[in-house]
Amino acid sequence: MLDIDKTDPSPGDPSSWPDRVEVMQTVLDASTDPIFNILEDGTYRYVNAAFSGPFGKTPEEVIGRRIWDLFEPAEAEKRMRVVHRAFATRETIVFEVRVPTSTGDRHYITSVRPIPGPDGTIGSVVCISKEITDRKLIELERERLIAELQEALARVRTLSGLLPICAHCSKIRDDRGHWTRVESYVSAHSQAKFSHGICPDCLRREYPEVGR
Repeated sequence: MLDIDKTDPSPGDPSSWPDRVEVMQTVLDASTDPIFNILEDGTYRYVNAAFSGPFGKTPEEVIGRRIWDLFEPAEAEKRMRVVHRAFATRETIVFEVRVPTSTGDRHYITSVRPIPGPDGTIGSVVCISKEITDRKLIELERERLIAELQEALARVRTLSGLLPICAHCSKIRDDRGHWTRVESYVSAHSQAKFSHGICPDCLRREYPEVGR
Protein backbone atom coordinates (compact mmCIF):
# COMPACT_ATOMS: atom_id res chain seq x y z
CA MET A 1 0.00 0.00 0.00
CA LEU A 2 1.21 3.50 -0.76
CA ASP A 3 2.55 5.53 2.12
CA ILE A 4 0.22 8.52 2.23
CA ASP A 5 2.48 11.36 3.32
CA LYS A 6 1.02 14.72 2.43
CA THR A 7 3.89 16.56 4.15
CA ASP A 8 6.38 15.41 1.55
CA PRO A 9 9.07 18.12 1.54
CA SER A 10 9.92 17.50 -2.13
CA PRO A 11 6.73 17.97 -4.20
CA GLY A 12 8.74 17.91 -7.43
CA ASP A 13 10.28 14.54 -6.63
CA PRO A 14 8.73 11.62 -8.63
CA SER A 15 8.26 9.78 -5.34
CA SER A 16 6.19 12.60 -3.82
CA TRP A 17 2.57 11.84 -2.98
CA PRO A 18 0.92 14.00 -5.70
CA ASP A 19 3.20 12.53 -8.34
CA ARG A 20 2.59 9.01 -7.15
CA VAL A 21 -1.15 9.58 -7.33
CA GLU A 22 -0.80 10.88 -10.87
CA VAL A 23 1.29 7.89 -11.92
CA MET A 24 -1.17 5.50 -10.28
CA GLN A 25 -4.09 7.22 -12.03
CA THR A 26 -2.29 6.96 -15.37
CA VAL A 27 -1.58 3.25 -14.85
CA LEU A 28 -5.20 2.52 -13.93
CA ASP A 29 -6.61 4.52 -16.84
CA ALA A 30 -4.23 2.92 -19.37
CA SER A 31 -4.66 -0.65 -18.15
CA THR A 32 -6.03 -3.09 -20.71
CA ASP A 33 -7.72 -4.98 -17.85
CA PRO A 34 -11.12 -3.63 -16.75
CA ILE A 35 -10.76 -2.00 -13.33
CA PHE A 36 -13.54 -0.37 -11.35
CA ASN A 37 -14.45 0.76 -7.85
CA ILE A 38 -18.04 0.21 -6.74
CA LEU A 39 -20.03 1.16 -3.66
CA GLU A 40 -22.29 -1.16 -1.69
CA ASP A 41 -25.39 0.24 -3.41
CA GLY A 42 -23.97 -0.59 -6.85
CA THR A 43 -22.77 2.90 -7.78
CA TYR A 44 -19.57 3.10 -9.82
CA ARG A 45 -17.12 5.48 -8.16
CA TYR A 46 -14.32 4.81 -10.66
CA VAL A 47 -14.01 2.85 -13.92
CA ASN A 48 -11.26 2.81 -16.53
CA ALA A 49 -11.67 2.81 -20.30
CA ALA A 50 -11.13 -0.96 -20.50
CA PHE A 51 -14.29 -1.38 -18.41
CA SER A 52 -16.50 1.23 -20.07
CA GLY A 53 -15.34 0.59 -23.66
CA PRO A 54 -17.27 -2.67 -24.29
CA PHE A 55 -20.47 -0.79 -23.38
CA GLY A 56 -19.69 1.91 -25.94
CA LYS A 57 -19.24 4.50 -23.21
CA THR A 58 -16.47 6.66 -21.76
CA PRO A 59 -15.49 6.31 -18.10
CA GLU A 60 -17.15 9.66 -17.38
CA GLU A 61 -20.43 8.33 -18.74
CA VAL A 62 -20.33 5.37 -16.35
CA ILE A 63 -18.97 6.91 -13.13
CA GLY A 64 -21.86 7.84 -10.86
CA ARG A 65 -24.24 5.40 -12.51
CA ARG A 66 -25.38 2.14 -10.95
CA ILE A 67 -24.75 -1.41 -12.07
CA TRP A 68 -28.39 -1.84 -13.16
CA ASP A 69 -27.83 0.93 -15.73
CA LEU A 70 -25.32 -1.29 -17.58
CA PHE A 71 -26.52 -4.85 -17.06
CA GLU A 72 -29.78 -6.71 -17.34
CA PRO A 73 -31.40 -7.22 -13.89
CA ALA A 74 -30.36 -10.88 -13.58
CA GLU A 75 -26.74 -10.13 -14.49
CA ALA A 76 -26.65 -7.09 -12.19
CA GLU A 77 -28.07 -9.05 -9.25
CA LYS A 78 -25.54 -11.83 -9.81
CA ARG A 79 -22.69 -9.33 -9.52
CA MET A 80 -24.19 -7.50 -6.56
CA ARG A 81 -24.50 -10.73 -4.59
CA VAL A 82 -20.72 -11.09 -4.86
CA VAL A 83 -20.20 -7.42 -3.91
CA HIS A 84 -22.43 -7.81 -0.84
CA ARG A 85 -20.60 -10.99 0.15
CA ALA A 86 -17.27 -9.18 -0.08
CA PHE A 87 -18.62 -6.40 2.17
CA ALA A 88 -19.93 -8.96 4.68
CA THR A 89 -16.90 -11.28 4.80
CA ARG A 90 -14.18 -8.66 4.18
CA GLU A 91 -12.50 -11.26 1.95
CA THR A 92 -11.29 -11.01 -1.64
CA ILE A 93 -13.59 -13.04 -3.91
CA VAL A 94 -12.69 -14.32 -7.38
CA PHE A 95 -15.47 -15.34 -9.75
CA GLU A 96 -16.26 -15.70 -13.44
CA VAL A 97 -18.60 -13.30 -15.23
CA ARG A 98 -20.16 -12.95 -18.66
CA VAL A 99 -20.50 -9.49 -20.21
CA PRO A 100 -23.02 -9.22 -23.08
CA THR A 101 -21.83 -6.70 -25.71
CA SER A 102 -22.93 -5.62 -29.17
CA THR A 103 -20.22 -7.86 -30.68
CA GLY A 104 -21.03 -10.93 -28.59
CA ASP A 105 -20.48 -12.21 -25.08
CA ARG A 106 -17.14 -11.55 -23.39
CA HIS A 107 -15.96 -13.65 -20.45
CA TYR A 108 -13.84 -12.47 -17.53
CA ILE A 109 -12.29 -13.65 -14.29
CA THR A 110 -12.93 -10.88 -11.76
CA SER A 111 -11.42 -10.36 -8.30
CA VAL A 112 -13.45 -8.31 -5.80
CA ARG A 113 -11.37 -6.78 -3.01
CA PRO A 114 -12.96 -4.91 -0.07
CA ILE A 115 -11.39 -1.53 0.75
CA PRO A 116 -11.63 -0.48 4.42
CA GLY A 117 -11.99 3.18 5.30
CA PRO A 118 -10.16 5.10 8.08
CA ASP A 119 -12.61 3.76 10.68
CA GLY A 120 -12.10 0.16 9.53
CA THR A 121 -15.50 -0.28 7.90
CA ILE A 122 -15.70 -1.39 4.27
CA GLY A 123 -16.60 1.59 2.11
CA SER A 124 -16.25 0.09 -1.35
CA VAL A 125 -14.71 -2.75 -3.35
CA VAL A 126 -12.11 -2.63 -6.09
CA CYS A 127 -12.67 -5.07 -8.94
CA ILE A 128 -10.03 -6.13 -11.47
CA SER A 129 -11.02 -8.32 -14.42
CA LYS A 130 -8.94 -10.44 -16.77
CA GLU A 131 -10.53 -11.38 -20.08
CA ILE A 132 -10.70 -15.12 -20.77
CA THR A 133 -13.05 -15.08 -23.79
CA ASP A 134 -10.77 -17.12 -26.07
CA ARG A 135 -10.19 -19.74 -23.37
CA LYS A 136 -13.90 -19.86 -22.55
CA LEU A 137 -14.86 -20.38 -26.20
CA ILE A 138 -12.40 -23.28 -26.41
CA GLU A 139 -13.89 -24.79 -23.24
CA LEU A 140 -17.44 -24.40 -24.57
CA GLU A 141 -16.47 -26.01 -27.88
CA ARG A 142 -14.80 -28.90 -26.05
CA GLU A 143 -17.90 -29.39 -23.89
CA ARG A 144 -20.05 -29.40 -27.04
CA LEU A 145 -17.87 -32.02 -28.71
CA ILE A 146 -17.85 -34.17 -25.58
CA ALA A 147 -21.64 -33.98 -25.39
CA GLU A 148 -21.95 -34.98 -29.06
CA LEU A 149 -19.55 -37.88 -28.52
CA GLN A 150 -21.43 -39.09 -25.46
CA GLU A 151 -24.69 -38.89 -27.39
CA ALA A 152 -23.18 -40.85 -30.27
CA LEU A 153 -21.80 -43.50 -27.92
CA ALA A 154 -25.19 -43.80 -26.24
CA ARG A 155 -26.69 -44.68 -29.63
CA VAL A 156 -24.11 -47.39 -30.28
CA ARG A 157 -24.85 -50.66 -28.56
CA THR A 158 -21.95 -53.12 -28.58
CA LEU A 159 -21.78 -56.85 -28.03
CA SER A 160 -19.68 -58.15 -25.15
CA GLY A 161 -19.47 -61.08 -22.79
CA LEU A 162 -20.62 -64.66 -23.37
CA LEU A 163 -23.48 -65.23 -25.82
CA PRO A 164 -25.54 -68.41 -25.34
CA ILE A 165 -25.85 -69.90 -28.82
CA CYS A 166 -27.55 -73.09 -29.95
CA ALA A 167 -25.04 -75.73 -31.07
CA HIS A 168 -27.42 -76.97 -33.77
CA CYS A 169 -29.31 -74.02 -35.28
CA SER A 170 -26.97 -71.22 -34.07
CA LYS A 171 -29.79 -69.13 -32.63
CA ILE A 172 -28.84 -66.85 -29.72
CA ARG A 173 -30.73 -66.57 -26.43
CA ASP A 174 -31.38 -62.94 -25.45
CA ASP A 175 -31.75 -61.40 -21.96
CA ARG A 176 -35.45 -62.28 -21.89
CA GLY A 177 -34.80 -65.96 -22.68
CA HIS A 178 -36.00 -65.76 -26.28
CA TRP A 179 -34.06 -67.52 -29.01
CA THR A 180 -33.47 -65.38 -32.10
CA ARG A 181 -31.53 -65.68 -35.31
CA VAL A 182 -27.91 -64.52 -35.17
CA GLU A 183 -28.44 -61.69 -37.64
CA SER A 184 -31.50 -60.43 -35.76
CA TYR A 185 -29.62 -60.41 -32.46
CA VAL A 186 -26.51 -58.72 -33.84
CA SER A 187 -28.54 -56.08 -35.68
CA ALA A 188 -30.47 -55.25 -32.51
CA HIS A 189 -27.31 -54.87 -30.41
CA SER A 190 -24.94 -53.14 -32.79
CA GLN A 191 -24.77 -50.95 -35.85
CA ALA A 192 -23.99 -53.94 -38.09
CA LYS A 193 -26.21 -54.62 -41.09
CA PHE A 194 -26.50 -57.94 -42.89
CA SER A 195 -26.59 -58.89 -46.57
CA HIS A 196 -27.20 -62.53 -47.39
CA GLY A 197 -25.17 -64.77 -49.63
CA ILE A 198 -24.11 -68.42 -49.63
CA CYS A 199 -20.75 -69.94 -48.77
CA PRO A 200 -19.07 -72.58 -51.03
CA ASP A 201 -19.75 -75.47 -48.61
CA CYS A 202 -23.48 -74.67 -48.40
CA LEU A 203 -23.61 -74.14 -52.13
CA ARG A 204 -22.26 -77.67 -52.78
CA ARG A 205 -24.54 -79.17 -50.12
CA GLU A 206 -27.76 -77.36 -50.95
CA TYR A 207 -27.31 -76.93 -54.70
CA PRO A 208 -25.12 -79.83 -55.85
CA GLU A 209 -26.25 -79.38 -59.46
CA VAL A 210 -24.66 -75.91 -59.56
CA GLY A 211 -21.19 -77.26 -58.88
CA ARG A 212 -21.39 -79.91 -61.65
